[in-house]
Amino acid sequence: MNVSECEGCGAENELLVSSCVYCGNSLVDDKNIEKESDELEELVQQCSSWIGKYEGIVSNIGALNNAKQMDSVSATPMFGSLISKSFGSKAISYSEILRKVHHYLDILEIKSSNSSILREKVAQFKKRYERAQLKERETNKKKVRLIVGLVLAFVLLITFCLIMASLE
Repeated sequence: MNVSECEGCGAENELLVSSCVYCGNSLVDDKNIEKESDELEELVQQCSSWIGKYEGIVSNIGALNNAKQMDSVSATPMFGSLISKSFGSKAISYSEILRKVHHYLDILEIKSSNSSILREKVAQFKKRYERAQLKERETNKKKVRLIVGLVLAFVLLITFCLIMASLE
């Protein structure tokens, strides 16, 4: 049987309990609690930061295209690293951002099983992420409309030129 010894009274307690059954002394190491708290704070900050990066790229057609191009460029063996440097040192690929968002959300979800406060924070992060996904869909629709508009304008320009040329 796994037991821990109370520093206050010396009694043996099961590992599942956080305070001594006999004297009430805390069996939890304060250093571990502080370390866990610091780790959780870092996880929350990282998750928020990566969701923020995702929110930032999905609201801008150019930024979204650049992030997605980073994925395709980095897959090119010889010229990929050279071309990816042209995007700048702060450029991050679309898949890397999503991977990090999912990574931190998954870890926080697991750790939130014992904390209602952390569960609430994870729920807020998930809502932010879902809103950003909707924004990405809107941005992609804008991109399609822009391309269709440019193609139509080009066709109209060619038609106009042909009509003008036929009048001469």
